[in-house]
Amino acid sequence: MTMTVAQVVGVSVVLLLHLGVRVWAVQEPIPFDNFEVTAYLQKYGYLDRNAGDIRSNENVTSALEALQRFANIDVTGEVNSETLALVNTPRCGVADFLPFSTTSNGWQKRHLKYRIASYTQDLSEAQIEQAISDALGVWAEVSSLTFQRVGRTEDADLKILFGSRDHGDNIDFDGSGGVLAHAFLPRRGDAHFDDDENWTVFSNFGINLFIVAAHEFGHSLGLFHSDDINALMYPFYSGYDPNFELGTDDIAGIRHLYGGRNMLEYNLFLNETVQ
Repeated sequence: MTMTVAQVVGVSVVLLLHLGVRVWAVQEPIPFDNFEVTAYLQKYGYLDRNAGDIRSNENVTSALEALQRFANIDVTGEVNSETLALVNTPRCGVADFLPFSTTSNGWQKRHLKYRIASYTQDLSEAQIEQAISDALGVWAEVSSLTFQRVGRTEDADLKILFGSRDHGDNIDFDGSGGVLAHAFLPRRGDAHFDDDENWTVFSNFGINLFIVAAHEFGHSLGLFHSDDINALMYPFYSGYDPNFELGTDDIAGIRHLYGGRNMLEYNLFLNETVQ
């Protein structure tokens, strides 16, 4: 009988950490008949969407190895419980591009406007606006970028919304768990958050909006995923971290596109914004 991801994870003792996905369990190979794993490999760019069934596809082993290598778990090329625990981990919906790289170019301008087109009911509008501002701020602090929020009906470079399932971009969300959010690269830059999640701030419960938003805005600014488990752009949800800092890989990527921060100009911008 074929086991689903949920069944395998349910009988495994799993400890997933941001500093490495670890599983405390005997890693027994599972036969190549799990449609969920095949779909996962296809969705995130490890396996061609026309590659066929997992039981007969000779490329599956190399695809599994690539996923395991990217996620920094044991590289076996087998569908074991550790791999199934990984594919059941909440994550970003953007495909994993190997190795870590940036787009050929980001935004041509350095001052970007953003608007929040819709809100979740999980948090107050003030909490959402602060989390979004803080998430953009982590990128502004280490680059030449500045950001300005505008009204819901004004033109903006980055458009932010919360939606469920079919939310208008032909990339449906999947309900609670699984894909938490996705974003589009420049020059679109939109960031969408799954409203079926339980969004929280300053809490170990639910899904932390600041962490997820900061990751998605990395895509909005031109960054792909990183295989560095210490990087914000690592695709798997890391949870709330009150002492969060960007990883060196994140900083290198954003500065490759936009250069570093001119602190004098940045302080002048902050003063003007406050006034």
